[in-house]
Amino acid sequence: MTLRHLEIFMCVCRHMSMTAAAEELNMSQPAVSKAIGELEAFYHASLFDRMNRKIYLTDAGHALADYASTILSQYEESISFLRDGSSFQDCRIAVNVTVGETILADLLKEIKKKVPQAQLKVGVYNSSTIETMLKRNECDLAVMDESGDPSFDVIELYEEPLGFFASAEYCQKETLRKTELSEYRLLLRENGSGTRTCTDSFLKQIRYPDSSIWESTSDEALTIMAERGLGIAVLPVSCVTGTKKLRRIEVEGAVLKRKFWLTALHSRYLNTAVQSCARVIHEYCRAHK
Repeated sequence: MTLRHLEIFMCVCRHMSMTAAAEELNMSQPAVSKAIGELEAFYHASLFDRMNRKIYLTDAGHALADYASTILSQYEESISFLRDGSSFQDCRIAVNVTVGETILADLLKEIKKKVPQAQLKVGVYNSSTIETMLKRNECDLAVMDESGDPSFDVIELYEEPLGFFASAEYCQKETLRKTELSEYRLLLRENGSGTRTCTDSFLKQIRYPDSSIWESTSDEALTIMAERGLGIAVLPVSCVTGTKKLRRIEVEGAVLKRKFWLTALHSRYLNTAVQSCARVIHEYCRAHK
């Protein structure tokens, strides 16, 4: 098994077609099929299911794709580093939406000041998307909710309380019993987000109806809808700081909190810039929260 086998395998994964991969690689289709067959023989596992002239990754194929992506990326980094020393400057950071809408701008300003050599690539996604990106080697560091996945190394950064917020127009009460909450529409983040995960356990406990939930991928959008009197929004307290159009409503038995963690794929090589950025993120969050 060679790096070339992995390069061919990843090309097939991108196209989900032996023929298309062969065209990109300037190889014959039989040669591509042979390379995949040699990989399957090496790992003693089937990497693709073949049905109706189409191919699909098996569980083993998905696992190898995660490993192969990391192996090939680190191989390319080693070439760049040893030839011109440039690879240490790259750092890819993914944060969840709440972090993106609150501390991200100030955090990046701090990183650029303390790690000026880092060439940053930054993205904002929900937590489930970030988990996938980490495993596919599409980012180096993440600030997100704890996933519980043993393939990640995590360091706790800070805790953020969540609250129920509404306009006085929509809800005149300052406190609600559990049984009363179902009388109101809830404005929630989408499934897969950390805020939704924290909220769902409480809503299931009180049997809140799914039909009364409106969703958004943006805390800002939820805030605006709540300000317009469209429902009660569940939001991180920091997202609502400063607004006078919303007030916090205490709900009986609801103590909702999120913890944010600095996350990286376990055993993945982290270059100099990534390690430096990780230290800055940790120090900044501990100092400001």
